[in-house]
Amino acid sequence: MVSNKMIVTFMLIVIASMAFAGCSDDNPVTTLIPVDTAPPAVPANLSVDYTNNSAVVNWEMSTVDPDLAGYIVTRERYGVTETLVGTPALISSYEDMNPLSGTSLYHVYSVDRTGNESAVASVSLTIVREHNDSELNN
Repeated sequence: MVSNKMIVTFMLIVIASMAFAGCSDDNPVTTLIPVDTAPPAVPANLSVDYTNNSAVVNWEMSTVDPDLAGYIVTRERYGVTETLVGTPALISSYEDMNPLSGTSLYHVYSVDRTGNESAVASVSLTIVREHNDSELNN
């Protein structure tokens, strides 16, 4: 007759062998590759200087984003946005050689190598140019 002790021992062996059957080296290993969804830092300390009919937009480059691809620069005037730097560039300033009269908003944002974009940093520039009498009469 089979004892209870033998039945329990047999059941433990079966359970143990079932548990370890899936742990052989023949099974493929699944490696999870993390996906970068974090945006880079917003450009800091944005400023604009206007001298000699040229506007220079400056900002501090990020030191915390090792995967930074660069910065995009746009100019907005009366709701119309013009791209000044359309491909991410590792620059810390942009010189607008043709700034427009009136008020323009310069926008700068950073982009990482994955394509994540930061929030936009903006600075305003208002250019008031004097007109001579002949321009006013035309």
